[in-house]
Amino acid sequence: MKKITKFFSALALALPLTAQAQTVDLTTMNWPPFYGESLEKGGFITAIVEEALAESGYDSTIEFTAWQTALDTAKSGEKDAIVGGYYSEERAQDYYFSIPIYTVLAGLIKKPDFPLNNYASFETLNEYSIGKLEGTVIGESFDNYPFNDLREYPEVTDAVKALEAGELDLYADSLAVAKEAAKAEGIDGSQLQILLPPLEENDLYLLISKSVPNAEELRDAFNKGLISIQGSGRYDEILAEFNQQ
Repeated sequence: MKKITKFFSALALALPLTAQAQTVDLTTMNWPPFYGESLEKGGFITAIVEEALAESGYDSTIEFTAWQTALDTAKSGEKDAIVGGYYSEERAQDYYFSIPIYTVLAGLIKKPDFPLNNYASFETLNEYSIGKLEGTVIGESFDNYPFNDLREYPEVTDAVKALEAGELDLYADSLAVAKEAAKAEGIDGSQLQILLPPLEENDLYLLISKSVPNAEELRDAFNKGLISIQGSGRYDEILAEFNQQ
């Protein structure tokens, strides 16, 4: 993982501060250590998003739910934006994407008794069962490969429990997230490992629903707020508060 350090200074100069007195209704899933209802301030990604919005004059609320539910409610306009999604061309039809907030390493997570430590191609893995969260994207090559046994789970804990029970061979996600989910379920997360090489290094974005009024203005105001807290040092302070530096 790495933080986004580029301040997009040219963009900051170009974008007007268009925020008005309104509340932005956010939603996302429980995905500790990045964001979740059990975490202080909803996690450090949530804290960054809310402070960036506040910097541009917006209040915000957040609801934590299943990922597919978050996608559906934002797509319909019931919620304004989703905290912490990856980019895909399909999603770009329904949401405007902010500038990157943070970067996360995704991989195929395994237990120590899995017969491989590394792989050369997805064909090598096609005899195994692979899990992912319902509605998630991992990376273009992974998402487009026709795996024989690809299973979707509504929550991270469901996939981690299936992996622990031997019902699943591999799980595509962030290792940090899988370990937090294991800990919450009383499972020894230290045993979980990444199959090499990792799958993808993905940026996290704020996804603003195209169904809400002034969606582009909200995106631009968030971007300007994020650039501002990066430039002031507040972004780094939030990371330090959550021991992410």
